[in-house]
Amino acid sequence: MTSPDAGGDPDAHPRTDADPHAGIDPHLDGPRGFFARRQQPPEDDPYIDPRSRWVDRFGLLLVLAALTVALLSLVDLHTGPAAVGAQVAGLVTTLTVGATLALALRASGLRARWRRWAYVVVGALIVLSLVVVLVLETPDEVTSAPPLLLLIAACAPVVVARRLVQHRVVTLATLLGAVSAYLLIALAYYYAFLTVDNVTQGHFFGTEQSTTSFMYFSLTTITTLGYGDLAAVTPLGRLLATSEAIIGQVYLVVFVALIVSLAAGRRQRALG
Repeated sequence: MTSPDAGGDPDAHPRTDADPHAGIDPHLDGPRGFFARRQQPPEDDPYIDPRSRWVDRFGLLLVLAALTVALLSLVDLHTGPAAVGAQVAGLVTTLTVGATLALALRASGLRARWRRWAYVVVGALIVLSLVVVLVLETPDEVTSAPPLLLLIAACAPVVVARRLVQHRVVTLATLLGAVSAYLLIALAYYYAFLTVDNVTQGHFFGTEQSTTSFMYFSLTTITTLGYGDLAAVTPLGRLLATSEAIIGQVYLVVFVALIVSLAAGRRQRALG
C-alpha cells in the first residue's frame, strides 16, 4: 500500500513542514548553501560541460596561482650559475605556468573535445619553451622563454572569467574563481613586462632589475598602489602598465557587481 499523499508513486515523498528544502530547486538553494560547488543552473553552452567533475573547482587553482605569484615575488630567476640556475628556473616556471592553464581549463568546465585541442596548443607552447630553456644556446634562458609563456599565461584568466560570467548563483566557487582570475591577470602581465624588457632596446625600468621587481611592479600596478619606486620608461612598457591598471579596475567593477547582484537575487528568492 502506498500513501495517498504520494499520488500512488512509491518513490514520491510528501512535503512536510519538517523538510524546509522540499520543492526548492537544488541548483539555486541546495541544503549545503553557500559552500556547495555544483549549484549553477545548466547552461546551453557548446563549449562548457556543467556535469564535469572538475567544473568550478577554483580552490586548487587559487592555491597554485597564489604560490606561483609568491615564488616569482621572492625568487630572482637570474641568480645562480648561468648554465644551471637559469635552466632550472626556466624549467620550473614553464611547467608551473602550463599546469596553471591546464587546471584553469578543467575548472572552467571546457568540453572534452575543445579541451583536447587546447591541450595540444598548450603542449606545443610548453615544448617550445623547454627547447629554448634546455636546448638552445641563448644569452639568458630565463628571459628568452617569456614570449611563449605569455601566450599561455594570458589565456588562463580569460577562460576562468568566461566561466564566472555564466554563474547564476554566487557560491564559494564564484569568489575563489574571481580571486584566481585576478592573480592570473597579474601573472600574465609579469610575463608581458619580462618580454618587453627582453625584446626592446634598453631596460623596462631604465636599469637592469631582478625578475622579482617585475612581479612586484605587476601587483602594485593592477591594484593601482603606485608607490613610485619603480616605473616603466619605454613607450611600450608604459602602455602595458596603464593597460594593466585599467583592466584591473574594470575587472573589479564587473565582478564585484556580478557577485553583489547574484547575492541580492538569491536573498530575494530566500525571502520570497
